Amino acid sequence: MGSEWKKHRLEDITELIVDCPHSTPLWTDEGVLVLRNQNIRNGKLDLANPSFTNEEGYLNRVKRAIPQNGDLVLTREAPMGEVCQIPKNLKCCLGQRMVLIRANTELVDPNFLLYEMQSPNLKHQIAWNEGTGTTVSNIRIPNIKGFQVNLPPLKEQKALAHILGTLDDKIELNRQMNQTLEAMAQALFKSWFVDFDPVIDNALAAGNTIPDALQAKAKQRLALGDKRKALPEAVQQLFPAEFEFSEALGTFVPVGWEVKALKDFINVKHGFAFKGANFSTEPTNDILLTPGNFKIGGGFKGVKFKYYNADYPESYILAKNDLIITMTDLSKEADTLGFPALVPESKEYRYLHNQRLGKVEFLNDELSTFFLYYTLCSNQYRAEIVGGASGTTVKHTSPSKILSHEFLVAPKYLNDLFERKVKNLKEKDQKNELEIITLTKLRDTLLPKLISGEVRV
Repeated sequence: MGSEWKKHRLEDITELIVDCPHSTPLWTDEGVLVLRNQNIRNGKLDLANPSFTNEEGYLNRVKRAIPQNGDLVLTREAPMGEVCQIPKNLKCCLGQRMVLIRANTELVDPNFLLYEMQSPNLKHQIAWNEGTGTTVSNIRIPNIKGFQVNLPPLKEQKALAHILGTLDDKIELNRQMNQTLEAMAQALFKSWFVDFDPVIDNALAAGNTIPDALQAKAKQRLALGDKRKALPEAVQQLFPAEFEFSEALGTFVPVGWEVKALKDFINVKHGFAFKGANFSTEPTNDILLTPGNFKIGGGFKGVKFKYYNADYPESYILAKNDLIITMTDLSKEADTLGFPALVPESKEYRYLHNQRLGKVEFLNDELSTFFLYYTLCSNQYRAEIVGGASGTTVKHTSPSKILSHEFLVAPKYLNDLFERKVKNLKEKDQKNELEIITLTKLRDTLLPKLISGEVRV
């Protein structure tokens, strides 16, 4: 078993362990990518929010080593111990508070080392200062060099990494598919209810006057010519062919559409104050959803679940497609504050309505779920929620602030039509998300067993 494997110091199985420059990069709007701690989560490099420096800044930051394919990047603090691997053809440099690690490929497979750095064995060493029992907030280079790594033969390393990598590849494929599905739904919402493309097309076809504020959009539609995405005639005629000025919004809107507040359609219910003493480090069937289960921009994120092991009121069990909203955010930019998510279906878990989340309760059927969902993802709503947030270190919003938001409401038949068109996309999204949760659980179960030698291949 794993006891047969040889133990090595990390510095003895690597070509280099290089600290980052202890200086702030010169930030630019574009240029060479600078890896930051916020880009490294759950063993992956996430470049959804990239940062850049210029060529001179890049050259200054790679004097010790140029990051290359297969290298590992380990965060030293804030947060501590997150790790990722540099992919092929990525020109980048390190920001602050991180370390570049290059495997000696004659001794260790870089992919195996990536998973080893996520194992309980290494996590324990990362969290404790050489076994003294003193928790530290950062990792020093001598400690990193001294990490103890158990290595099976190289052939077995590659086999173990292949199993875990196959699961990760499928998880990533599902995530990419969901990004595409989400982009399609958002594009439809923006076209119909933000840019008013069908209304502009109807006005142009009828020879009606286009307000000056919408002339640029009208020219863009005309410039598309035959490339304009035509709606079926029956759908096209559901949209008006004229605009009128809205005093409430201070801009032109389609004739017949109304400006109303969210309080006219929904209520937002606070979650339950589940007792911290009953939180479980071991998985249970009850998951407390938190702001950490929301994606930036909106959407459900099935990672880092918080489990509960005690009784609670059944009225706080969430159902499939319940619409929930983040009421609290710890980040400086309030990355997820006020954003929505739809509760996925689960045959294995019960998702619980925690106190830092709001649950939408519909007062009538005038708004469809998905129309409301994308309204809560809109820039107008987002600016209002973040601008009105309370708190400094921790940002808060409230049901009253959310419910006071005023927005443009299309007629119910367009709401319902949008719901039908988006429903299929969201169902595919939720199916993929459910598979991601299942595969992630399998991966997280297998990783420590494979890396420790408890399960052999």
